[in-house]
Amino acid sequence: MLFLYKPEFQFRQAKVEKKVCLPAEAFEKFLRDPLQDVPCVVENKDLMCQDKEGVYHCLLVTGEGRRDGVLVEAEGYDYARYASYVPDAAALEYDSLSEFGAGLSWLADRMIQAGTDGTRDGNWTFYLDQIQEECDFSLSENPALTELLADMLVERPEVHLAYVRSDCLELRFHPEFCPNCQKETEDCQSQAGVALQAGDPGEQREQKDEGQTMEACLKDLLCARWENLHLVHDEIDYGLPHTIVELDGTTLTAAGKEAWADVLNAKVVRVFRGYSGLQMELSGVKASRLDAFSAMLAGYCSVEDYDNWVNDPEEGQAVPVMQEG
Repeated sequence: MLFLYKPEFQFRQAKVEKKVCLPAEAFEKFLRDPLQDVPCVVENKDLMCQDKEGVYHCLLVTGEGRRDGVLVEAEGYDYARYASYVPDAAALEYDSLSEFGAGLSWLADRMIQAGTDGTRDGNWTFYLDQIQEECDFSLSENPALTELLADMLVERPEVHLAYVRSDCLELRFHPEFCPNCQKETEDCQSQAGVALQAGDPGEQREQKDEGQTMEACLKDLLCARWENLHLVHDEIDYGLPHTIVELDGTTLTAAGKEAWADVLNAKVVRVFRGYSGLQMELSGVKASRLDAFSAMLAGYCSVEDYDNWVNDPEEGQAVPVMQEG
């Protein structure tokens, strides 16, 4: 990009009368010294002028293998008397392409605004037939166009991932850009604090912006029931964690508490709103054991082990509920 000190911007309407593509070396030389006499400017200076309406009729000079270019209005001279650098020359060469790009950019802005304002867990789904109502081009009939829109969206700082489905576009936002996710995180912090106080009023806790950081073990927080909880390791990311539908002090049998004592004694680093929803980050335990514990509670173990380690729901006692949203 070209940055110059300017007391004000004086905009002019411009029309490309002809495009000239120079060899890469010649274009670099032109950029370094635009006031030199340039053969292509000399040959085409009759095409360049300012008309009665104030429109600059220009020569578009580009280089081989380059996306950028320079608009030149020589005003009858042999050099670029008036010039404007453009990062994307193709958008000026084709009006239809420029309008199309502007339309996609506008649509991306609308989708990000709607998604970040509406989501409570960082995820938002846009159905292609609904998007169609907001624009003049069909996404459902043009998969390549949907892929292009997804690529544009993931280039934005608000978007972490974009999934293209047959009938929809699913976005996963960074929680810090989502006001409702911030509120949910604050609720998680408050809930974790209440649970910890109920388990051990003398336990010390430290507040941090990214979540509730504390010196407590997982078993200390099971005095409350946690719903739709995801246990994650503080050092290793195994991808999408298992969802624990319910977890409290009555979930495990005595044999279960003994078998999974290392997980129950793991230190709670923080409780926060993450990509998967309500998450509890733990340390002091092997990541493989943490993943196996979550998988076991999700039913990914033998029937014999599950019956041995997990109580039937009706056998549990009533406890405060800590849940998502």
